[in-house]
Amino acid sequence: MKKWLLALLVSVGIYAALSGEFFIEGKGSMLASVREGFSGESETDYLREKVQELEIEVLNLKKGNPSSVVSFEGVDAKVYSAYPFADRSELMINAGSDRGLIVGQAVVKGNVLIGRIKEVKKRTSVVQTVFDPEFQIPVRIGEKEVDALYGGGMNPRLNLIDVAEPLPSGEMVISAADGIPYGLGMGHTTQVKEGLLKEASIEPLFEVKDIRNVTVVVH
Repeated sequence: MKKWLLALLVSVGIYAALSGEFFIEGKGSMLASVREGFSGESETDYLREKVQELEIEVLNLKKGNPSSVVSFEGVDAKVYSAYPFADRSELMINAGSDRGLIVGQAVVKGNVLIGRIKEVKKRTSVVQTVFDPEFQIPVRIGEKEVDALYGGGMNPRLNLIDVAEPLPSGEMVISAADGIPYGLGMGHTTQVKEGLLKEASIEPLFEVKDIRNVTVVVH
């Protein structure tokens, strides 16, 4: 097991347990799932995903947003394979208008934002992922909830970062756009460029090629 994964998992668990927030309804099941089998995933990948979910959840709890990523109604869908012609900017899923999907709905995996519905047919839909160069939404960074603009692409970036003091790397970035559930994970800040208008690279929380199942937020 990667040492940083274990350390982060333990620190998140200690914080949540001491604060009492971990025992809010539904939160305990997240830790329980970490103790269960890995469902075909490698131990490292599975733990990384669970650590990310806990990190996002704790950040939302600390900022008074406990229900943003657990209260929505969604439609579960499978992702069609694009191998070997993978395109990071789009996914095709096996749900469409027959299941109530419409253009613009958010697409998630757990509490991580994958993208939003771009095109809908009767039984399939196209998802514009967060890697699409045209994907742009307002986001917030870390516990200080610093405003920024997320821009997709092969190397996603944060622009127009609204903060005077230095911004550290490794801060969690969450969604803050109207029409998308507040507080969904987007990635971590890296390579912060200081200046009048700060910019930063962002390390995404997933790889498109690894996504097999998603949920479309319908309410």
